Amino acid sequence: MDFECLDAKLKDRHGLEMGLLSTEEYKEMIKPVYDYIRHNHPYVTVFLLNGDGILCPLKTEKFEMFVLLGVCCTFHPFSDFVSVSQSLSVEEMHALENDNRNKVYDSRYINTINADGKDGMLVISNNQMFFDYYSYRYGAESFHGLEAKDRMQYLSSKCNKGEKILSFGIIAIVFTSSVYQDLARDIRNALASRGKNAYLLFLRDVSYERLISIDGVECIVVVDCPFFEYSGPEIHVPVVTPFEVQYALSGEWKDFDKNLFYYNELVHDSLSTGEGETSSSKALERIDVTGKALLRLKNQDVPFSYEDENDKSVHMGQSGIAGHYNKEGQ
Repeated sequence: MDFECLDAKLKDRHGLEMGLLSTEEYKEMIKPVYDYIRHNHPYVTVFLLNGDGILCPLKTEKFEMFVLLGVCCTFHPFSDFVSVSQSLSVEEMHALENDNRNKVYDSRYINTINADGKDGMLVISNNQMFFDYYSYRYGAESFHGLEAKDRMQYLSSKCNKGEKILSFGIIAIVFTSSVYQDLARDIRNALASRGKNAYLLFLRDVSYERLISIDGVECIVVVDCPFFEYSGPEIHVPVVTPFEVQYALSGEWKDFDKNLFYYNELVHDSLSTGEGETSSSKALERIDVTGKALLRLKNQDVPFSYEDENDKSVHMGQSGIAGHYNKEGQ
């Protein structure tokens, strides 16, 4: 951590609210950095935040400034921050100089050169999530000896999921940030043009608990930062990415990226083959049908009961859970 740089950024910034965002790898640094800021810049308010594997501004609260302890997302950079850095040994530098592959460094390595090699890709990072992205997409290898997962098995499983999407009736499209709202809409409209019922849902936290609460759907499409992918326990419906939808609608595997989706191309192909709706009004009708289908689910619940009928705290979310079952949902 460059404390001189941190001091310069915090100088005379009275009333600043900043986030101290860290991954598990750097948990031992949290207290020393926090104590340093509190002692040397008492006019700054520091909030402790936890990052999951890779630090991405789309996955955390918004603050004026951040101290970042971990590998940062390369797709969504932070604007005002100070971060940890990492250096290569002399031996490692020599080894890289003699390697002709295209080199990808994580955010902790500064003043490094990304040479345009022609013999594959080499990832210089000991962060598994960072390496996995490039391994799955490009078949990259790890400079630090991280284990590569089975790329073909991973991609084949995605294609297998994609083949089933056209058999689903109601599909939820979850987007985790406003950055992906337009992409989520394109996916919804493309599905609607194929006669599918699809609706949008914003969830910043794509966790098991959140996903299992999505009821009345047969499939969930998650539009998220490419470094992240749901890996929790299996839920009641398939969880896919835009890539699987692209594969399902086009029937082709041209390239791989989790957020790969060619909306205009898909809609044009569906209309030219007669598989899609012939107007945008038809697509809007499908969206309206989706809403009506979801409304039919509103009475499929178990009513709660309580002894004191005048106690409305349970309605306000202040107390109580379903105590016993009087009847089944209709």
